[in-house]
Amino acid sequence: MNTKKLLLGIFLLISFAVVLIIIFMPIFGNGRNGLQFSDDFFNSLAKGSSNFMEGMRHEVAQPMVGTPFAVAISLDNPDQAKMAEALFTQAGAQVEVAGQKLKINGDLGKVLLKAVDDAEASFHNQGEKLQAAYNFSARDALKTWWFSLKKVADALTKQKAFKPARAIGEIQERALEPGYNFYGIIPAKVRDHAALLTFMLVFYVVYTLWYGIGIYMVCEGLGLGMVKGAKQEV
Repeated sequence: MNTKKLLLGIFLLISFAVVLIIIFMPIFGNGRNGLQFSDDFFNSLAKGSSNFMEGMRHEVAQPMVGTPFAVAISLDNPDQAKMAEALFTQAGAQVEVAGQKLKINGDLGKVLLKAVDDAEASFHNQGEKLQAAYNFSARDALKTWWFSLKKVADALTKQKAFKPARAIGEIQERALEPGYNFYGIIPAKVRDHAALLTFMLVFYVVYTLWYGIGIYMVCEGLGLGMVKGAKQEV
């Protein structure tokens, strides 16, 4: 046994556990623990670099203005179909609803522009605009946009209208998904929080090594180690 290494290892493991307990305490603002604080922090940084709304509006949606489409789709239930009817109608499309089935025709570019506008409002935490426009929540609006446009894209693909279908996919991925996922999160720029970001990344590395070295020292202190075996001659 090596008492010095054993005591050092025990100290490292105990201090690791103390820090872990502190991390899980709700002392990091707004009743959050350390994991919740770091999750919110990195989500804020991600949101600060995920605003593609203008690009989607000018590069994808506007070039589609004047592109007519006519599809028949089926959603999961009549309630979702009613919400989709409200979305497409306000985008200038004509919609017929029968249960969970819809027949939609209109200008695809105008529909996509409306979807981007709604996604941008949600992205900027302006859910009250969508609530006032549709009488249901921002999250419900974007979720319905995503699923209904996915059905529209599938129908257009069957019609061999591949370019419009790809445009819908881009709007889903780079407008509707960020708008939905980052709703309610305050954006932040990396340059404004460089010191905190550096600290958290360094702490993560050090804290991981902290535990590993503690285990290693305890094993060394107890005489549990790995040594190269002697070569045996047959």
